[in-house]
Amino acid sequence: MSNLKRLKSKRSLLNRSGLSPVIATVLLISITLILAAIIFIWARSVVKEKTEKFGEPIENFCQEVNFEAEADSSSVFIINRGNVGLYGVDVRKRSSGGILSVKKLEGQPISTGESKELSLLGSGIGGGDEIIVVPIIVGESGSNKVAHTCDEVYGVAITV
Repeated sequence: MSNLKRLKSKRSLLNRSGLSPVIATVLLISITLILAAIIFIWARSVVKEKTEKFGEPIENFCQEVNFEAEADSSSVFIINRGNVGLYGVDVRKRSSGGILSVKKLEGQPISTGESKELSLLGSGIGGGDEIIVVPIIVGESGSNKVAHTCDEVYGVAITV
């Protein structure tokens, strides 16, 4: 009887040891797939699609923007004199602490040759403040329309 018990215990050990490599393999494959998914999601957020306009990087079109701007404490007046339509403007206030974006007026297109008055109410801009009006243009990223705010060097500085 003791030989029979030993034989049964050896079989159960063999069965368990046969199952262990299978579980380990499944766990390793699962961990590898999860890590690959995490790296893929992270890489997609780091490497963004380039925004283009007419097949070129949208940054190239910022230098072609030509507009004039005047402002008072309640409105900014824009005249688009360039060949690139504006999607809107970003109004930034210069202060001792640096430059702060106070109001983004996008989704209010200004075509070439067109002029428009945009409201600054509620922006905290008062008389004597120095503002920079920075153009926003629209491009494409894949099949989506994407707004692109140009650098400040393409903006117009105004004292209100």
